[in-house]
Amino acid sequence: MGGEPPEPAPPGGAEAAASRGDWAVVALLLALGAFLAHGTATMDVPENSGSPGPRFVPVIVTVLTFVLAALMAAQVARATAGAGVRAPERSAHGEETDWRAVGVVVASFLAFTALLSPLGWLLSAALLFWGTGYALGGRRPLFDAGVALSVSAAFQLAFSAGLGLALPAGVLEGAF
Repeated sequence: MGGEPPEPAPPGGAEAAASRGDWAVVALLLALGAFLAHGTATMDVPENSGSPGPRFVPVIVTVLTFVLAALMAAQVARATAGAGVRAPERSAHGEETDWRAVGVVVASFLAFTALLSPLGWLLSAALLFWGTGYALGGRRPLFDAGVALSVSAAFQLAFSAGLGLALPAGVLEGAF
């Protein structure tokens, strides 16, 4: 019956490029986790803050960021080690990663961090949520902005009522 098994594709092809992109995302997650860990460790915490305290949520987010990076690294390593295994950056339909969407999410996050102090949580987080929704395919700007503002307000209420923490008010200071 005869034929020899097909030889694996030479390194450096489309799979290698996909793997490099995946490893870049892992590196970005690790850098984000390190940034969050540093920010959490150097956070000014008032002496009279109660339990669970202002570091509670940042610690959870930091740990989840590192866990996500580890899981993704394991997935990428498994995919690049297996012969003939499709790289994880391809969807079930064979589509490649939408780097434009990734760029919009990253830009939204950077805008959020830059605008948090001047605009406050409510508006800067709404911009972050709207940008992320747009990157994921939302094409009804007014509706999406309303949903983003509602989610931002819900988080603000949860933090203030549930944890007793005041998120930055920014330009809305004293408006309510």
